[in-house]
Amino acid sequence: MPAGKNMSYFKNIFTTGAVSKTPKRVLKKIAGEVPPGNLRIAVELGAGKGEITRNIIARINSDCQYIAFEINPEFAESLKKDFPGIVVITDDALNFDTHLNQKADLLICSLPLSFFEKKIRRQLLEKIKANVADKGKVIILFHAFWIIPELKEAFPKYKLTMSFHIPPYYIISYTK
Repeated sequence: MPAGKNMSYFKNIFTTGAVSKTPKRVLKKIAGEVPPGNLRIAVELGAGKGEITRNIIARINSDCQYIAFEINPEFAESLKKDFPGIVVITDDALNFDTHLNQKADLLICSLPLSFFEKKIRRQLLEKIKANVADKGKVIILFHAFWIIPELKEAFPKYKLTMSFHIPPYYIISYTK
């Protein structure tokens, strides 16, 4: 990666929670969790620079409406340019439910959950669960192992995978 590319991650650490690109093996694990079949609507919270977006779009049907939430205007503009077929909403992901007119078949969250106050984090997790269709899938990527009990409480019968990296990557997948 050319010098300076990581700087945009560090510069935005408090909104992205990322210090570098998501490793390919993690992206592959996330894409492997995408349910087969025809999805009507997919939602990504914290789309960033589109690393996850690219891998998910490659796995879903072409008529699936893909809605990406990204609060960083620079990243949002890049998403619009790189993925002209998706809807990009530049708003706080905590408001995602106000932008939906139906429940999602797939909801992916890569927000820096550990940066949120516990009360706000729990509200977000409840909104995520409430806005996933029956038999819909939730995929959450995170780094802070200490929030696993909260995720377990919000998403019983979840599947947890870990990818060794610094920092470590955890993925929770849950089918409603």
